[in-house]
Amino acid sequence: MRTIVYIDGFNLYYGACRAPGRRWLNPLALAQRLLPKDDIAEIGYFTANIKRNPEEPDAQDRQRLYHRALQTIPNLEIFLGRYISKQVRGDLIDAAPDEQSRRTVLTYEEKGTDVNLATRLLVDGFSRRYESAAVISNDGDLKMPIRVVREELDLHVTVVNPVLHSRHRSAALSPDPLPANASFIRLSARDVAECQFADQIVSPKGARLVKPETW
Repeated sequence: MRTIVYIDGFNLYYGACRAPGRRWLNPLALAQRLLPKDDIAEIGYFTANIKRNPEEPDAQDRQRLYHRALQTIPNLEIFLGRYISKQVRGDLIDAAPDEQSRRTVLTYEEKGTDVNLATRLLVDGFSRRYESAAVISNDGDLKMPIRVVREELDLHVTVVNPVLHSRHRSAALSPDPLPANASFIRLSARDVAECQFADQIVSPKGARLVKPETW
């Protein structure tokens, strides 16, 4: 089947790719491993450009490098949301008796990834650009658009849950029982580890891209 793969980048990273040996992931190789009988026509990678963080000064550069690596895959397109920082007040859990527990901290979050992914999934489905869709995400907010594709458009959708630890895994995207036009896959650490880019690859413009040592 002609298949388009929709990847929630942050969900995949925090669910399965944070450990060394799993960060230099080749999404096309992963899709072909998980869906060996499908024709992977396109891949949409939904993410956001992170902001510079003083605690991880090289993180922004590493993300840019990885995005350049993704661009070596001809049928992959990156869709960008927003990455915002905001101040949040809260109580310290382990504050000392004589210490003020109420603090203001700076937090970061991505916005728009789920909306962008849902929009493309539905637009492509209504346009019949795929026979089957694969969604790599653990985000329960995608339950309705996935349901529309299955029930209203009668198209097949495979959900790949990227969260390796069951205590953090949402059940919202794994209907029980599964309808005939649905599949569900739980990603494994081995799947990710065996689908890495080569340590050195060449960009479309001829630049050499080298996997970071810590990856």
